[in-house]
Amino acid sequence: MERTTAVAQLKLADEARYRAMLAGDIAALEGLLAEELSYTHSSALREGKQAYLASLANGRVRYLDARLSDVEQTIYDGMAVMHGMVVIEAVVDGVERTLDNRFLSVWKHRGSGWQMVAWASTPVPARAA
Repeated sequence: MERTTAVAQLKLADEARYRAMLAGDIAALEGLLAEELSYTHSSALREGKQAYLASLANGRVRYLDARLSDVEQTIYDGMAVMHGMVVIEAVVDGVERTLDNRFLSVWKHRGSGWQMVAWASTPVPARAA
């Protein structure tokens, strides 16, 4: 696959993932997340695909907004790495939170398109005023 096409398709898959997260669309996320997903939250909690989807389905986690910046993609042979910044507004265990994170995600291209195989995020330290 041509690099420009691969990056464009990867961006579309990631945008679809965020739309599905915000809408609580578990069915859409099923296809965008790989079975072997390793999802490491900024709290250091690591979940597999089914545990992550269950936290959305049961309402333990509800995403309200996500704003991305400084996102870069690198395509390898059938794999891609994305990294950047994201500010996520979410309700976690009934508490509204603003998560200001740097993230790294890994994607694999399969016959059905790109699927995310790993996510890791870390909080950005509070900036001095």
